Amino acid sequence: MTAVFDVKYRLGDVVYLLTDEDQKKRVVTGYLIRAGNFINYELACNMDTTYHVETEILTEKIYH
Repeated sequence: MTAVFDVKYRLGDVVYLLTDEDQKKRVVTGYLIRAGNFINYELACNMDTTYHVETEILTEKIYH
């Protein structure tokens, strides 16, 4: 059985976090699919990776 998931951000996309005042550039490096098709995006920033939901992620900086 193959599952298909509709994601807003694709692998390799450069994104920013809504709550990050430093607006560090992050790259989408993976997905974590949880029960109920709940998607967490794996984001890399330098050597760190973190997981975030879609509502935390932006494609443009909001703090300058």
